[in-house]
This record gives sequence, structure tokens and C-alpha cells, in this order.
Amino acid sequence: MQILLLGAGTTTSRLNLQLSEQGHSVAAQLATFTPQHMDLFDFKGVVVVSPEASVSPDSLMQAAERGKMIFLVAGESDGLTAWANGSGIPAFAYLLSEVETNRLFDDIRRADKGGRDAAEQYRRAVLGSDMSARIQSGMAVRKIAVTSPKGGTGKTTLAVNLAVLYALSGITTYLVDADGNAGSLQYHLRLRRVKKTMIGLLRKRVLSRTDTPMDTIASGAAYLDAFTPIDELPTLKVLPGLITDDLGDKALQDEERVLEALGGLYEAAVASGGVLVVDVGINPAHVVHRAALQLAEGIAIVIKPEIPDLAETRRWIARMIRSMGDAVGREAAHEFIGSRVKLCYNQVTPNGFKEAHRLLERSLKEDNISLDITPNGIIPFVEATLTSQSVNSDRRDDILIWRQKRERLEELGAFADALVGFGANFVPAVREGAARVGLVDGGSKKRGRFLGGLFRS
Repeated sequence: MQILLLGAGTTTSRLNLQLSEQGHSVAAQLATFTPQHMDLFDFKGVVVVSPEASVSPDSLMQAAERGKMIFLVAGESDGLTAWANGSGIPAFAYLLSEVETNRLFDDIRRADKGGRDAAEQYRRAVLGSDMSARIQSGMAVRKIAVTSPKGGTGKTTLAVNLAVLYALSGITTYLVDADGNAGSLQYHLRLRRVKKTMIGLLRKRVLSRTDTPMDTIASGAAYLDAFTPIDELPTLKVLPGLITDDLGDKALQDEERVLEALGGLYEAAVASGGVLVVDVGINPAHVVHRAALQLAEGIAIVIKPEIPDLAETRRWIARMIRSMGDAVGREAAHEFIGSRVKLCYNQVTPNGFKEAHRLLERSLKEDNISLDITPNGIIPFVEATLTSQSVNSDRRDDILIWRQKRERLEELGAFADALVGFGANFVPAVREGAARVGLVDGGSKKRGRFLGGLFRS
């Protein structure tokens, strides 16, 4: 493991030699540590000899946020020991005995081989162990599909920000590009090297399907292994999409294989205690889109409050009911859509929203579609410069909600509050997690000024 060693005394110097003897590489040995050091050195783990180093819990917490594994050597009454105990960070007694030294090396070895979960360390270090447990248990919907009836609504932008929001809030989040028109998710996340792609999974089955428990476990592990981890955010993992020049690719026509792959991804994410967010294309008749929607527990429909979007939403819902109604009956189709669909208006300005929604309600009644369509999400318009930078800069953390975590911009306050409100439709625990990491105020259940203005009569 590449290690940043913090300390300037005898114990630290001895550890430097012992780490090298154990086959680890010490990127640097520093007496002090600040978050700026994370960009100066390439390392995976931080070994802190607390009595011999100058380092604060805040700096170590920021290292944990970036996916760095923390190992603390400290005295029983050391302030960092109390922080480590509350965060689930392993602490080893100073001065290091031979037994404690061996325990430290064993823990580093396990972490290097994946035996310690960086996502769990993130939750514990950033949220605290109590909040970590509540986050993991407070998820109502774990299989989320984000779609739209037409292009240009900001569907992928919302899917990416929703996934990053969940990840920042301590939820292990898997983000999949299942847009059959070759989506742009990999550009939003600035992915240059990826482990696998969605089209790769479709071209080759992960494992042949069997009924044995061990094969089921192995299959789930293989699906999870397809995701590319995001180093700067250990709770986020990404699977890019259908990147192919062959529009007639047989893998895109094999409905059984598509259902198997998407079902495997959904189930593996849930089995790991996480949430899967799938970016789905605009055509519900496409075999990949249909499978992603069919298997989802929650479906976010992203539109803008404009006539073209309302018209296409009307057609999309009618098409879904007609398609499902042929198989299960119209009443069951209404129940499926009504229980799963969450409507999200995007790029909203205060004027014109209410009338647009009333128009959609009237049009559905004219089509004899008895759905109680309510606006579950109302995402405000974001200033164009910030929106452009979120996609075009070379910084992954310029993604809007991630940037709000980094800079606490007043211009993004309403956006963050609205996104948390929409995300809570699927994962109610995101409210507390987002408040704990500072994305929204602790009282975020109350409507912000923007949303309050929209709903005043």
C-alpha cells in the first residue's frame, strides 16, 4: 500500500523502516498534515503517530472523505483516540508494542486487499457511527430509474446529482448508464479509464444462471466488480453505458440477457446494502429502457414545465399504460405507475409552474388516465455559468451538489435543498445525512424560500 506517514519522532522513524520491510511504500513522512497534502502525494493510506504529529480530526475526516484509509497510533487519553473510537477508525496503543505493531500491519494488509470498506469508513468518519447505522437502515427504495419522455430535460444531470447526493450523505451508491442511445454519464463523471461498461455486460453473461447459493453470491460479486470506483468519493461507484458504434449489436436485442444483466445489477447493489440509480433513455419501448423501468422500485420522470415536455409526458404515460395493460390489465398498469412514478420538474422559475402542472393533470383526465400525478420534485433553475462548469470543467467535484458540499455557494442553496427533498422520496434518511455533512440546514424538512414561493396561493 502507498502510505503517507505522519509523525517526526522515534516511533514514526521506526515505523517507516518496518513498513518498507513489510512491502509497503511510504510516499512521504510529514510532521504536520493538512488537506492540501492530499493533492501533493499519491497514497492510499494514512498512518498517524499522534503524539509525534500535528494533525486535526477535521483534516483526517477530509482524508476519509477522499477514500483514504486511516490508521491511528495514539495514547488512551489522546483527543484523536476519542474521535477514532466514535468514527470506527482503528486505533493502536502508543508506544507501539510488538503485539500492537503486528496488529497495525495486519490491519493495513487487510485494507490493502479490500478487507476494510472505504465506504463504511466514510460514513463513520463523516457522519458518525450512530448516523451510519441509521443511513443503512433508512432506505425505502433502493432500485431507482431516472428517465424522461424527451431529450434536453436535464435527466442525466439530475441522475448524476442524485447519485452524488446519496453518496455524499453516506449511502453506498451505484450509478448505471442504461441509455440505449449511448448516454453521456461517463463525461459528467470525467471517467477516462473504466473497469467495464454496460454494453460489455450485455455481450457476455457474468455467470451462467444456476440455483446454487454459492453461484448466486459469486454472480453478485461479479456484478459489483464491474463498477468503477470514484476515488474522491468512496461511497460512489459507476458503470458507464452502451458505448458502441454497432446500433444493430445483438446484445441490444436479447431481451432475456438484458433483463438478466439489469436484474443482476439491481440485486447486487441491494445485497451490498446500497442504492442503484439507473439513467434510462427516453424511449420506454427500447428493450434496455423497458427492462430498467420494469425492474425499478421507483421511477423518476424528469421534465421541464414547458408545453413540449408536458405533451411528451402525456404520451409517455399513455404509452406505458398501454404497453403494460396488454400484459397485466389497465388497472394493474395504473397501480404500477402510480405507486412507482415520481414526477420531477427541472429548471423551474417561479412563474408558470403551477399552470403547467394543471395542464398536465387536465390532459391525463382527457385520456381517461386516473393517476394522481403530483410534483414530487421541483428543482430550481441554476445560473448558467455554474451549470456549464458542472459539465465542462476538468474538476469532477464541480458537479452541482458536490460543489455545494465544497464551497457552500448561496446560488446553489435552493438547488441543494430541492434535490434533497426529491431524493427523500426514495431514501428518507438522505435528509439527515445531507444535514450532517452540511449540504442543507438541519431543518431542511421545511420548504426553502424558493419552494415556499411556488406553493403560496
